[in-house]
Amino acid sequence: MSVTALLPTLLGLLALVVVGVIVGRTGRLGVPADRAAGALTALVVDVTLPALTLDVLLRARLTSAVAWSLVPSTASLLACLAAGWVVSSLAGWSRPVRGTVMVCAAFCNTSFLGVPITRALFPDRTDAVQAAVLIDTVDTTALLWTVGIALAQHFGERRGADGAPPRLRALLLRPATLAVIVGLPLNLLGVTAPPALLALLQWVGATTSVLVFLALGLRLDLSVLRGQRAPLLASLAIKLALSPLLALLAARALSLHGAPIAVSVLQSSMPAAVIAAAVATQERCDDRLAAAIVMSSLALSLPCLWLWSPVLRALAG
Repeated sequence: MSVTALLPTLLGLLALVVVGVIVGRTGRLGVPADRAAGALTALVVDVTLPALTLDVLLRARLTSAVAWSLVPSTASLLACLAAGWVVSSLAGWSRPVRGTVMVCAAFCNTSFLGVPITRALFPDRTDAVQAAVLIDTVDTTALLWTVGIALAQHFGERRGADGAPPRLRALLLRPATLAVIVGLPLNLLGVTAPPALLALLQWVGATTSVLVFLALGLRLDLSVLRGQRAPLLASLAIKLALSPLLALLAARALSLHGAPIAVSVLQSSMPAAVIAAAVATQERCDDRLAAAIVMSSLALSLPCLWLWSPVLRALAG
């Protein structure tokens, strides 16, 4: 992966967002843009992303380098949670704002954006995409629905039984989670999938990037960026600068390198997770701040990825 080779990919992804914005604003879809974006997102979550996950898990065995990729990203996530707490506490922000800053600045969009971008940047490296899937499973699924939702409930204003976290069964039955539950044991057992099945999974999974960025364009609403300047800027600094920097420092401290480690830093540089904002909103933290963090970090993510590309290239080797 070179800086020059990265440019067409980034421009292509940006073009898809622009197309989504234009199509959504012209009203040619026949339905509201938010509704269309929701349909595309549901298709990604329930169909194309699980197919992509199964494809990368059944195509090649996991390596120790893939397992090590969890270390920098997880260390960065936990440190960013602490940084969000320190900054918001020193600033004296309200509890809902503090909860929003912590959750939205720490948890990254490793699934909707991280996995497709990794696939686009490392098309010939199955271990890189495996690292992206593993990081998403542990950091964004397991930790968000345990540590993340606990923090949102602690700082939010929601009360009563309705504030209970989602049931374990509901989480396990999500298609993306089922893909990991099925694919990971088969990978570890060395089961080889039939070529026809791999071809089908690859074909379906390859549509993920297009659908994700079209949906982002349809949903893009910059009006949410108004107000909350200080918490927003602090969250962006943690999310887009501190998070990948901490992942890089952890990788360097442990002398880790290779494509999976580059993906660990890449995943840590992703914008705020949409599901993290949904959790913050559900628990009655600051919903407008959560939306502002998601939208602004999304708008800045591609330029930031361009700036980080030389580091990622050096790590990948």
